[in-house]
Amino acid sequence: MAVFQRKRSEQGAVTVFFIVIFAAVFAFVALFIDFARMFALQAKAEALTHAASRSVLSAYDRELAERYGLFAYGQTDGNYIMAKVLQDQLELVGRSEGLPLLGAQLDSSSVEFLRPIGTYPVFEQQIREQMKYRAPIDVTIELLNRFKPMAGVMKEASNTVDLLGKLQKLYDQREAKLDELLEKQRQAANAVGPYAEVLSVGSGGTHGEAWNGDISTLPDAAANYPAYVSQVEADAGKEPEDRMYTAEISRYRSTTSGMFAKLDRDQRLAEQNHASRLPEARALLEEARRINDQMRQTIEEAEKRPEQTGYNEVSAGTSTRGGSSGPVGDGDVIANIRSQAGSLLLSEETFAGLTADIDRQSAAFAGLRNTGTSLLAQSESVLSATASSTSFASGVNSTAEACDAYLRQFVTPGSANVLDASARRLDSHRSSDKERKATEKAASAKLKEAAGWIREIEQLKNGLKEHQAKFDQLEVKMEANRSLNRSTSGDGSASAALNDDPSEAGQASMGRMDGLYGGLAGLMGGMSDSVFQMEYVASYFHFLDVSALNGLLEGKGQADKLEVIREQFAPESQEVEYILYGMHNPGGNVAAAFGEIFAMRLAIRTMEGFSKNAAKGNPLLVFAAALLYGAQHALQDMIALTRDGKIQLSDYLKVDLTYRDHLRLFLLLHGRSEQRLSRMLAVISLNTGIDPAERATYVKGKVTVAMPLWFLPGVCKTLGKVGVLKGNVEGSRYYAAKQADFSY
Repeated sequence: MAVFQRKRSEQGAVTVFFIVIFAAVFAFVALFIDFARMFALQAKAEALTHAASRSVLSAYDRELAERYGLFAYGQTDGNYIMAKVLQDQLELVGRSEGLPLLGAQLDSSSVEFLRPIGTYPVFEQQIREQMKYRAPIDVTIELLNRFKPMAGVMKEASNTVDLLGKLQKLYDQREAKLDELLEKQRQAANAVGPYAEVLSVGSGGTHGEAWNGDISTLPDAAANYPAYVSQVEADAGKEPEDRMYTAEISRYRSTTSGMFAKLDRDQRLAEQNHASRLPEARALLEEARRINDQMRQTIEEAEKRPEQTGYNEVSAGTSTRGGSSGPVGDGDVIANIRSQAGSLLLSEETFAGLTADIDRQSAAFAGLRNTGTSLLAQSESVLSATASSTSFASGVNSTAEACDAYLRQFVTPGSANVLDASARRLDSHRSSDKERKATEKAASAKLKEAAGWIREIEQLKNGLKEHQAKFDQLEVKMEANRSLNRSTSGDGSASAALNDDPSEAGQASMGRMDGLYGGLAGLMGGMSDSVFQMEYVASYFHFLDVSALNGLLEGKGQADKLEVIREQFAPESQEVEYILYGMHNPGGNVAAAFGEIFAMRLAIRTMEGFSKNAAKGNPLLVFAAALLYGAQHALQDMIALTRDGKIQLSDYLKVDLTYRDHLRLFLLLHGRSEQRLSRMLAVISLNTGIDPAERATYVKGKVTVAMPLWFLPGVCKTLGKVGVLKGNVEGSRYYAAKQADFSY
């Protein structure tokens, strides 16, 4: 009996032991089962969150996508889409599982929309994505290949216009200084004229004759001095009532004293003029010399312009199929014109000769002044009749001869006139100036004609007030978008007014051509945002039908002109022009576009003008003639563009350029602009009624999924608190939270 009881006791201990072991193993296995379910739920929640977020973004605005290639979220409730997709997916999983291991349920979901398409980075990124495959092909074939063959000759033309434009200004400044220099010398010389009057031979009696009282000059006084002395001696020592020549003596003294006083005044005035005018002449000569040195330095630096880089890179680039590969134009002829710029410089001998002339005039007047001073020193003795007749006559004769010699050298016209000789020397290198000035005047008239035509386009806004309201709306929308982006940067897109100075207009037009070739060179190094935006604007926005402007040239009345172009000047008909220039009125943007077209045509036609006028010789005359040719033909090109809708790029390159091509080039030339982005978005908003500030392109989806725990929720909760588990345990339920971010 005792043995049996001991056996039962041992069996019970083993049972308890196995129960303890089994319980521990069961708890361990149960815990891992829930762990496996939790990790499975984490993966499932991750996949559901991503799928639901993508589904939300599928509700993009169709109009934006179809009209402008832009993707932004539409107006559907994103939270509804998110919750519906999640619920449907969870129900589908529940139905498809034979054994519902997870039993997951949607606890909560939310959607946050960010990054509206109206912000610059988002908008630029979408443009970049839209155009990154299309733009390189279009730009390379349509733009690069058209302008590449002209790169070499345009570089020579640009260098020549830049050099001769600078030299023309310096040349005119230098010549003005030299003319002013001669004028200063003439002013000093002319001051001797009154001085000479008192020394000229008058109508008085001659030496030895009785004085008749008629004295008008000092030579008259000297001729009548002996008679005066005799009269003074005859009356000497007599009582007043016995004197015979009192009146004659008084008149002689009074008249002669006046002559000496006049001589003194005139000499002082002439001396003052020489003391001020001749130093001024020397200063002007030094300024002319400095300008001449500046011209020499400008010529030396002409071949080092950094703007040449763009032309060189485009010229050296590889052409793609569809464009001419060989260079065109007479680049060597234009370079030869530039090489003759040294002929505009004055030699050092010329400046030395002018310096010597000033020194000669100064020395001649110094001699005149000395003899005049000696003569004036005799005035007291002459008036008191104590001077020697010979001494007085000699002093007058010496002073008169010195004065006459000075006048012959510096006042009286003739071969002996030093100043006339200087003027002839200066005129010897000005032989083309008269023709040049006339040519420049004609070119200026053509530029004014073009400016007047462009101004007429701009002023059409006064008769198109029905379109102004939409432009006002565009301005409000643009400013709202700038405020959204906190943009304070300027635009720099507005086209400058057409200058009627031929040289400045030519330099400005070539400067734009420099920028254009710099932009084209940039294309060869890779695509940039400027290129993407250029092609985007040209592809998705409307531009003016230029044929409507042809009526402006037919002499119709203002009312007839307005009727012809009224519809074409609506904002929706000139979107590209508005985006490019940003003027909030019906005529300003089109006028700015044609101003730039004229400037571009002026540059190309001036290049042609150099070759056609190279035989004129003088570089500045050739320059003026080239500008006149350019202005004339650029104006004709403007007319042809409105008539035919296209113009040939150049006489040397028979390639057509349309109005749209010009706008694309100007978009490239102006580069990236924040205000231009705002104007693009304003146009999109006006056309679609969509506020870009309210249309998001980025979604942040948050999802929480719950699952009941099968075993040991308390242990799982404890493990969650110490960081072993991802998610959160509340009661007997496990919650997994996930986030997924997506953008268009």
